[in-house]
Amino acid sequence: MPARGRGVTLIGGALFLAALQAAQAGHESPFYPSFYPQEIRLDTLDPAAAAVGWNKARVHVYVGADPFSGGPPPADVVTLRRLHSFLVLTFDGTAGGHPSGQGSKLDRCAVASRIVGALTPGIVDFVIHPYPVTPYHADYLHHFDLAQQARARIAAGGGDGDAGRSIRIRARGPLAQALLPARWRAQGREWDATLEEIDVNQLEAANGIALGAWSAPPWVKQGWFQAYRLFAGRPQDGAARSAANTVNQRLLNGEYREPAERVNLERSLVSTLIAGCGRTVAGFRLKREHFNSEYSNGVENVAFDSHSGFESPLFARTVKLKDFMWNGWLRLGIATKPVTAWNPVGGFSDAFGRMLWLAVGDPAFLPAPHGGNWIPNRVSVNSKPVAAAVAIPGDAVRPQPGTGLLLPVGNGRIAQQQFRYSVRLSAFHHGIHTGVADIIYPYVFAFRWGTEGPGASGALDPSVARSTALVREWLAGFKVVRVEEQVRDYGADLKFSYRTPVVDVYLNHRLSDPWERSGKDQRLRSLKLDPRSNDPWEDASIAPPWSTLPWEVIVLMEEAVRRGIAAFTQGEAQRRGVPWLDLARDKETGKRLAALAESLRLEAYRPDALKGLVSADEARERWTALARFHAQHGHFLVTNGPYRLESWSADTAVLQVFRDLSYPVGLGTFDYLAFPLKAYVSKVENRGARLEMRADVERVSKFQRSYEILRTALGPATRDTDERERTECRYVIVDPDGKVVRTGSETLNKSGRFVLDLEKLRAPGRYHVMTALYVGGNSVNPEIRVFEHRVASGS
Repeated sequence: MPARGRGVTLIGGALFLAALQAAQAGHESPFYPSFYPQEIRLDTLDPAAAAVGWNKARVHVYVGADPFSGGPPPADVVTLRRLHSFLVLTFDGTAGGHPSGQGSKLDRCAVASRIVGALTPGIVDFVIHPYPVTPYHADYLHHFDLAQQARARIAAGGGDGDAGRSIRIRARGPLAQALLPARWRAQGREWDATLEEIDVNQLEAANGIALGAWSAPPWVKQGWFQAYRLFAGRPQDGAARSAANTVNQRLLNGEYREPAERVNLERSLVSTLIAGCGRTVAGFRLKREHFNSEYSNGVENVAFDSHSGFESPLFARTVKLKDFMWNGWLRLGIATKPVTAWNPVGGFSDAFGRMLWLAVGDPAFLPAPHGGNWIPNRVSVNSKPVAAAVAIPGDAVRPQPGTGLLLPVGNGRIAQQQFRYSVRLSAFHHGIHTGVADIIYPYVFAFRWGTEGPGASGALDPSVARSTALVREWLAGFKVVRVEEQVRDYGADLKFSYRTPVVDVYLNHRLSDPWERSGKDQRLRSLKLDPRSNDPWEDASIAPPWSTLPWEVIVLMEEAVRRGIAAFTQGEAQRRGVPWLDLARDKETGKRLAALAESLRLEAYRPDALKGLVSADEARERWTALARFHAQHGHFLVTNGPYRLESWSADTAVLQVFRDLSYPVGLGTFDYLAFPLKAYVSKVENRGARLEMRADVERVSKFQRSYEILRTALGPATRDTDERERTECRYVIVDPDGKVVRTGSETLNKSGRFVLDLEKLRAPGRYHVMTALYVGGNSVNPEIRVFEHRVASGS
């Protein structure tokens, strides 16, 4: 069998090929590998050019400034809004106050409240919201009452009416300049505070290497996590800074016993950060992004992220051209030319590069576009109900710092959590099939380049060290248990059989215990974790065994850096006076990489960490395939993702679909994410010991090439209800002292109601029950209802 077919056995292959050909002719097939467009073209276009070419179908989607900001968009434009930035006021002058000597915490808070309350209203898409967790964060429900209290303080005018009269404020950026009243504008080089806009993408910067395994910390879209980054290093006294750091570390390491304690820690962290008003959040700004929905030449089925917009891996996995059931030519306009290097360790960091990599790479997990959880992509996860700790098998291995050598952890070692991953393999673009060595090599890389140690073989890169710190801290060990065969049966003698490694991963920390949280919901106790539950997927997404790059491409980059040909990151390239490693666009570096790959082929080179997994003959075959791919395509950006880099210029790139039979993810897999739906409380009955709610829910009604969102009464779930569209009621109960005493979720009972049991609230006083209904995990801008519940003394 050719190399590309290794690892997948096709029964009835001729029938499947005929089905693919029939699909191209307009007939249906049960499974098509990869996703809808056959070609994706990225073009650098300024907003004006994008607006001109819109009606001519020169651009289907635009990433950049709003091309229609000067007037109404065309009728065939669909406009979406995402969280774009925070507007913050920071007391960063020499005195931390203003010329009259008001520099205390109390005075700063009064001044900040007065300034925020006086910002010029009416700026499009700007929302006054003096709290760092917004309705566009997945954990907004946890902070809703605190956010409302902050808004009330601003509405009250912030106390002293004379506060802030002589303050001098530096306005940075167009938004701050448009909002700040003239009387406070600083003249010259002296100021007391700065009003500026901070892009959310700066807070969500990837914290893990983008080898397809770990591309972001699991909490990247949570409000508390972004708040910590937003306030990190800002004016605070030493005690407050130390307290915030301590609470943040507890959240990162799962140092809490149950869900309510976690929510209280999140609330405490944000309250500590904003105390003293050294920095104050004035509000947030939404950004409008557009796609062309013209009846014939437009696109549909667009998955759009609530924070990153079209810069989401799900966009290329759902978008469909209207004139094609599948295939078609997708055109993306991007405002800026590609500037950053094209390498998956320290590059692809501008908008052009990110859009390219999100289509070419294939992560283990995908960030949920309308929430804070994670969606399995190339791995599936089973978790055992561990009460407190689990013994690590003595033959499990862990990479050694500085070398990456895989050594047994030995007997007597304990982990806090164990996950069992089933890894779905497929062919790489150069025809070699993914193997065990590929999926475990990112672990080796993280320990080899992220930290120093005895016998270290690579130069430590500070950026790589920071980005791999989480994985190195959490990983206690891993063990390849076996390689299974999984069969996908479509009937009519049409079956696929895939090789699937099963890997146990042991972690030093745990964020949650899904078994304790599940309560009456037996679905969480099955072998498959419930993908609607945020918590289990947070843990599972930290260190999965996976790589979207073949090990030889990672090794080629490593050897290029070790031998001084280039550097992974821009900072190290500048420090060492070498090129920033680019696998495609830098012709001179490409020649040196080709010569290096040839020498590694002759040597049949494989790292010491892989010598037990890869033979010399297998290594030579890998290097030969990589050289052949480079000779044919002119670059080394080989992945097992759904699209392949075909060609490029200074301001364009063309990607071709990789419709290989071994690719396990097909059309329609993520289509349900293209329509974020909401639910609303329609009726509430307070029965004292319990709260009962009925709800309306949105449903999608499609007709030919159009659709509409209908609001209907929500009835009891049936066996036919899609799990991904189920509605759940999440709640947070706050006691009279402002502490969270309970949090969780409820599903519909048999009578079509959500029922919250309040009988266990024993301490007398007034409680507040905050509830929100989520459909399919969509937690963006929910309708939050607050109910008062009183417990009388002695009841």
